[in-house]
Amino acid sequence: MHSKIPAELAGFPARVIPFQAVAEGGEGPLTWAQQHMFALMEQLSPDTSSVNLRFTWALRRGVSEQDVLAALRELVEDFDALRTVYVPPPYGPGQRVLREGELVVPVIEAEAAATAADGAAATMWSVAFDVSEEWPIRFALVTSAGVPKQLVVVASHLVLDQTGGHWVRHHLRDLLARPPAPVAVPEHAHRPLDEAEWEKSDAGRRHGERAVAWHAETLRVMPQTMLPRPAVAYDSPRYRYLQFDSPALAMAVSALAARHQVSPASVLYAGVSAIAGHVSGLDRSFLQLTVGNRIAPRTRFAVGMHTQDVPVCIDLLDISISDLIARSGVALTRAARFGPHPPGELAKLRHEIEHERGISFDLSCWLNYRQLGPARPHTPGKIGPDALDRTIWRWLDGVDSSTSTYFVFADDAGNMLRLTLLLDAAILPPEESLAWLRGMERLLCTATTTEIGTTEIGEHTGLEPARRDGDWHLTKAGWAHMPSVTELVRNATGARQAEVAVHDDELVATLIDPDSTDLQKVHAACMDALPGMRVAMAPHRYVIHADAHGPAENILAEGTGRFEDDPLTRNFSRRLARNPERSRPGGIAS
Repeated sequence: MHSKIPAELAGFPARVIPFQAVAEGGEGPLTWAQQHMFALMEQLSPDTSSVNLRFTWALRRGVSEQDVLAALRELVEDFDALRTVYVPPPYGPGQRVLREGELVVPVIEAEAAATAADGAAATMWSVAFDVSEEWPIRFALVTSAGVPKQLVVVASHLVLDQTGGHWVRHHLRDLLARPPAPVAVPEHAHRPLDEAEWEKSDAGRRHGERAVAWHAETLRVMPQTMLPRPAVAYDSPRYRYLQFDSPALAMAVSALAARHQVSPASVLYAGVSAIAGHVSGLDRSFLQLTVGNRIAPRTRFAVGMHTQDVPVCIDLLDISISDLIARSGVALTRAARFGPHPPGELAKLRHEIEHERGISFDLSCWLNYRQLGPARPHTPGKIGPDALDRTIWRWLDGVDSSTSTYFVFADDAGNMLRLTLLLDAAILPPEESLAWLRGMERLLCTATTTEIGTTEIGEHTGLEPARRDGDWHLTKAGWAHMPSVTELVRNATGARQAEVAVHDDELVATLIDPDSTDLQKVHAACMDALPGMRVAMAPHRYVIHADAHGPAENILAEGTGRFEDDPLTRNFSRRLARNPERSRPGGIAS
């Protein structure tokens, strides 16, 4: 096992730290959170660097190089997660905790130590971890005139989350210029293999079953996507970072959270949902909520990876922003309670729900709220233009690989709220994304003194709903672009001719001479073609004809294609023939 040193740092002298833990090594399955992260890393592969974690910490005066190296040795020896590697198939997927090895720590001499530390962190962060062949944590030491000034830490998200990084910092507090407050932590650290054992226990299995059932109910009512629009041309890099610092938003969030007795994350969730739902013309909004899963005593102080994402959906139809915030508080609390869940089981059930609903979920919108400082005291009164004028924003370096359409990282320092928005420029153009954040800022600031309905969002934000012509139809699963649905059905089924129409608020496909008359195969073919499509969905029903101009009896098959024993009969097509005015065409492809 080795420490990977980026080529840009290979020319610096390095120190080798041998270590040997007291505890024996071990091997076991991945935890639920690790499974979740590994699935994300597989989607990003081969460049998984965007999910790496990085930290830079200033060192206190009087700390020697030997003090730093000794503390790093003790850190790695004490915490199994930092000596854990991934075990791939056929022996895995799993994790193996190694007992001994060596760390290589570059020592960077620089006059501007903080600047050099930021540069080293960016360089080390940009190199993906080989999770099976290298240690999951990297260190660099920055000195000025030989005196240690900054410590750089980069970790694989497979073994560490942000809260775990906080406890790494706590463990190293004697080195730091600004140490965290001392906390009485358990003598015996909770290990990743301990968590995997709990998940296999009766209590863990019961919790997992309840969690999957809860999230499945959310998936049954969520729209397919929050941005039902086609991709547009973009300048590279495709994925951009917008940093948005707003004292006014910090004041609004704290005031609204106090008034409605909800968390600041709930206020932000309501704000993002209101804007996204308004712009897309949807009556429901969802986000993937990043949950730290640190409520249980066993995980509270753990150095490890416990974070998972859970779906949260909220109704936006004809309510006030105050009601939306209150509802968001309840929804987030309930969803976070089931943050720990077996992701494989939920994914399997999600696919079944997608097949049933005829959609492919676009799970690319996230909110991750982090409290970085003491909560801001409630500030009553109107938030004026002077506060809004203090908002600043800037564009950061982007990346070419991500799974996000928009990911809102919210870092709350009390007197200032920093939003870092990762956006897909092909779906959410940079100018529009900035307008979203400014609009949310104005909306929540106004909501501190004014009752606003969701139908009035445009008046207070300057944002307009997407314009849609007669080719679009709003279903229970969101917007469908009827010509795109027709094209998808024709291409997927190989039909000589295909027409999709709206009948009784359902999408009904009429197919002439498709490749198969087996309705299950027809629906499965449409479902296989759906992933990645934001503007189309599978029809609710299919009617297959042998000939376009034959009598009604030439119907070869009719039904939903969802079930082995389809309850629908041909009476539907006969009703359609008797009531043609109830059907609105969505286009014909042949």
